[in-house]
Amino acid sequence: MDGARHPRAPSPGAAAGTAVKTAEPGMPGGPLRKALAVLEALAEASRPLTLSELSRLVNLPKSTLHRLMLSLTDIGLAVRRESKYELGTYLSRLGGTNGPAGVQRLSYPVTPFLLELFQLTNRIVSLGTLSGTNVQHVGTLYGQEHARLAMALRQPVPAHGSAAGKLLLALSRHDPADLSGTAGAGEGTTRGRRDALRREFERIRRTGLSYARSECIPDLVELAAPVRLGRAGPVAAVVVGDTVNTRDLRGVARALLDTVGAIEQQLADAC
Repeated sequence: MDGARHPRAPSPGAAAGTAVKTAEPGMPGGPLRKALAVLEALAEASRPLTLSELSRLVNLPKSTLHRLMLSLTDIGLAVRRESKYELGTYLSRLGGTNGPAGVQRLSYPVTPFLLELFQLTNRIVSLGTLSGTNVQHVGTLYGQEHARLAMALRQPVPAHGSAAGKLLLALSRHDPADLSGTAGAGEGTTRGRRDALRREFERIRRTGLSYARSECIPDLVELAAPVRLGRAGPVAAVVVGDTVNTRDLRGVARALLDTVGAIEQQLADAC
């Protein structure tokens, strides 16, 4: 994402049936702007739309639109039913999270940035929120090669066992002693686990990133960065995930941090 400009989310008030302006060729973020224009058209439509109807609404050739719809349906942002398309469940899942109230307002402005991060990294991308001592992943984007791991992320997992959870616990100033009973049997094991978590929390507070292999989902490794609103603690974590035998995820840290910075700027501008 180095040097890339993040587009602002399109206005949700566009009238149904009117053409949505797409990016001019060669403009930064052009493919993403086209995708957002399509999603906005689907959201405003009162019924599923054919490819021809979408083509007229967003002013895109049917050949280009066909390739774009393959990508959008693949990651769940759109759904094809016979020969027509409608909005997928991604946005409703993201907006319907049981996390903090601030997170529920993130769905529309955050989606473009998560989509761009997914396109840049070709990894699992999601938003993690803290609920007690569990972490819930919402708005997960993934390709078919990561379907199994992404499906597993739909279930809440103990926060101490994931990169996103550790990040949110650490930056919310949780004490590992509050996580009693999560380290396994035996007092010595529990004490050792608490000490290890304290060291890890200190490292997270120092670096602002959490990198860890999931203790709850085999073969998953995650890199997480916090989304903050003002000076308050983080309301969510943007997460990039992949299989443990792939390239080191720390190589996408710059793109992840750029995404988080752009999200925070977008939220600040909206306040």
